[in-house]
Amino acid sequence: MDTAAPRLDATANFVRAGFWRRWLATLIDAIVVTLPFQALAAVLFAMTAGMVQMHSGFYSFCAPVQTVPQPLDPLPPHDSNFARVCRISFFGAPTGATLTVGRTTREGSTTTTVSQGYMLDNDGKPIHGKSIDGIVGLAFLAYLVAMISKSGRTLGARVVGVRVVDVAAPSVSSVPIRKAIIRYLAMAIGAVPAFAVLIYHYAVSDGGADAMFTGSFFQWFMYAGAFWVLWVVMLIFQIAAKKDPVYDRLAGTAVVRERSVELERTHE
Repeated sequence: MDTAAPRLDATANFVRAGFWRRWLATLIDAIVVTLPFQALAAVLFAMTAGMVQMHSGFYSFCAPVQTVPQPLDPLPPHDSNFARVCRISFFGAPTGATLTVGRTTREGSTTTTVSQGYMLDNDGKPIHGKSIDGIVGLAFLAYLVAMISKSGRTLGARVVGVRVVDVAAPSVSSVPIRKAIIRYLAMAIGAVPAFAVLIYHYAVSDGGADAMFTGSFFQWFMYAGAFWVLWVVMLIFQIAAKKDPVYDRLAGTAVVRERSVELERTHE
């Protein structure tokens, strides 16, 4: 059984990747995975008159509207005072359309916004359509796990010159798939409380915004959201300091500069 000390010694000479390299690699990977899905979403949107959409596009245009289409289900927040329509497109071809209706109130220096979102079809009518964004997210996760477990590098990592290594065997190019899965699941630890609150909210209510922002729902969601923010900030500080963030330590992995790996191999 490996102990903590050998793992630390095995990677002591490897230079950790900084925040900007990691961010750029992730951005490149996101583009590589989502572009084909955006093209598919444009086709599906046209074929289904907007019943199938994708909202995580790279281009969206939002504009306020004066007339809100009816009926809306669930009901919008009471005393709503704003509405806007956002249209997402892929090189001019629509991939999604949403309507947001809400209420903004100001009390002293505090501004509170309560809003409800709706999906619109090709004609701008509210619908209960289907979004493929969840499928895109799962595809992105599968891509990351597959690439890291196979070679320790995604396409984005290759471009910026970094790789993920198994701290127990840093000279090996691949990473055990179990560690790759743990790594990416551990990244999402900070989001778990917020998703738990949202799931409970939709399970016991009609999903309306007014229900979310009344009683204890909003208070618990704020606590969960604060925990998520603190989690992200902690990870950013750890990465900026070129230390292994907590999710890498949990998985037994490290993100290092490719050059330091090559230098270490030449010394072996």
